[in-house]
Amino acid sequence: MMRSMFSGVSGLKGHQTRMDVIGNNIANVNTTGFKASRVTFADMISQNLSGASAPQGTIGGVNPKQIGLGMSVASTDLLYTNGSVQSTGKNTDIAISRGDGLFVVSRGNEKYYTRNGAFEFDAQGNLTIPSTGLYVQGYMANNGVISNGGANTTNIRVPAGKSMKATTTTTASFTKNLNATTPGYEVANTLVRYADGTTGTVSSYTPTEQGSYVLTVEKDGKTNKIRIANTAPAQAIGSAPNGALYSSTISNITAKTGGTVDLQLDVDTSNPSSPLKIGTATTVNRTGLTTGTYAFGDMYAISGTIKTATTVAGTPPTVKLTLDTDNNINPGSTVDVVVPNPTSFTYKVGDKYTGQLKVSKVTGNTGATVTTADGNKAELTSALAVTSATQTYAHTGSAADGTIKAITRESTYTYGGKTVSSVTLNTKTGTSVDGLVGKSYAAGDTFYPSFTSLITVYDSLGKSHSVPVVFTKSSNNTWTLSLGTGGDTYNITEEDGTTTTVALSKTDLKFDATGAYVSGSASLNMTYTNGAAAQQLTMNLAALTQYSGTSTAAGTTDGNAAGTLSKVEIDSAGVITGTYTNGVRQKEAQIAMAQFNNPSGLTKMGGNLYQESNNSGTRTISGAADIGSELTTSALEMSNVDISDQFSDMIITQRGFQSNSKIITVSDEMLETLINMKR
Repeated sequence: MMRSMFSGVSGLKGHQTRMDVIGNNIANVNTTGFKASRVTFADMISQNLSGASAPQGTIGGVNPKQIGLGMSVASTDLLYTNGSVQSTGKNTDIAISRGDGLFVVSRGNEKYYTRNGAFEFDAQGNLTIPSTGLYVQGYMANNGVISNGGANTTNIRVPAGKSMKATTTTTASFTKNLNATTPGYEVANTLVRYADGTTGTVSSYTPTEQGSYVLTVEKDGKTNKIRIANTAPAQAIGSAPNGALYSSTISNITAKTGGTVDLQLDVDTSNPSSPLKIGTATTVNRTGLTTGTYAFGDMYAISGTIKTATTVAGTPPTVKLTLDTDNNINPGSTVDVVVPNPTSFTYKVGDKYTGQLKVSKVTGNTGATVTTADGNKAELTSALAVTSATQTYAHTGSAADGTIKAITRESTYTYGGKTVSSVTLNTKTGTSVDGLVGKSYAAGDTFYPSFTSLITVYDSLGKSHSVPVVFTKSSNNTWTLSLGTGGDTYNITEEDGTTTTVALSKTDLKFDATGAYVSGSASLNMTYTNGAAAQQLTMNLAALTQYSGTSTAAGTTDGNAAGTLSKVEIDSAGVITGTYTNGVRQKEAQIAMAQFNNPSGLTKMGGNLYQESNNSGTRTISGAADIGSELTTSALEMSNVDISDQFSDMIITQRGFQSNSKIITVSDEMLETLINMKR
């Protein structure tokens, strides 16, 4: 009977242990990353009353006679299954949503392992478990490149406000497509627009490239640009322009109130709409004009209401018209106009007469604006009479021009002695297509519209520059590269007034009959006036294709401006990516994960921490993806304790405990009966 009491005691102890484990599980039902445990029982060694005997002759075998001595706790197993994922919205919270990996944390040289991903950056930017201060381990990136060092982990440190230095652009890579079926147009003529505001249509257009300096000046709150000759004396920002700035052919003079224009108008016998005489003269002066733009050799439209009309004898016969005071030849007074005897037109009193006189002299008075062929405009400080189409105007800088705010070096194109602002190609199909001012065009040429792709280039100071790269089809399967204006050089006037000069070195871009890249190379040489170092960048064109469809060629560049870390994000592989104020996203670090052959064999250390044990197995440390784990950010792993299972186990444990207590009670009663037999 003593044996039964000890068996009952062992049952009580075993079930008490099981109840302790259940209680711990239920207590940690809301503990982040907690793994439930279970208890398994085993019977204790049995006492042999007699051993087993084998069958012999006429008698069969006899089983052993054994009496069990109770039970014992066989194991407390860690149930290493994944818990549910709970979203938290905090970007440094991480849940292990797949796999049996563990985060690696450390205190000094001692490593611990945990499923608790409630991380946070401390005052120094270290990623830690804030409840314990343990450092999260991982691999730091070098210029955005992470080298997985296996078990050689380090503390992850990403300080707030971390700066990124500027990086110079060295490569521009182009991808996507150039339209193989870009339509070609046969050129009829070219409409040229000049910087002085005039236009001209030519059958053949061949521009001349030239460089020049442009002064940005400010006066009375208004800015103006003055294109100066390369031989002009040195200019200084903050001072007034000085010396002979430019000398260029006069294009026209513009009148305004306070700056009138006087005209000398001549009868033009070669012009059918020109009168024969004005009164008795072939020349008339029109003075005091306060509006309009006038050029030597242009036609001046005259008009007025016919007051009287009389015939004039002679050969050929003529008609004298008296124009009323509303005429624009001598407003306020009547004017006689002698015109050829009409053959198909009738002059009647009250009708409007119109005609043209040739401008043979333009006099701009003080305050009028003179415009030259290079596009410069200047306000006259004294009267200027223009009596020739080739007459030049020389401008000398003074305080009247204002104060120099910026000096820009730029490349321009001229044609016929005038600076070109744009060209339009008129085709033989009747359509008009914009051309490139830096390219030559002739009637009968085949013109293909260009496609422009902008690339961003960073200089050594981190300043960005937008460079237009132009692709122009020249023949089947062949494309020519150029810069924004169609030439091999291009000047960019920056917002701060400095100049960026781009020079293109290239070969034609060729494709085969299947649209695949065959050959073609290019590079850009960049020089700056903002103090940045000159640089060269290679253009990688090998990824371009030429298929029928749409031109979508796009270029991406390396390099970046200086920036400051603004936020961090963590992906499913544990890679921490920083976003900087310059728009660059860069890898900063990767969280390390550990994996064990037998994670249930780890030793619990409290605080959601585990340590290796003799039976945890071989340890592997690497990135999450390398060990088959997946992370969910802005979330935490919940406890894997199942309340329904625990409550069921609690009832079973309670009944087991009660049953074992009955063993002791009954055994005690039997002993008491035995003792009472003596009485």
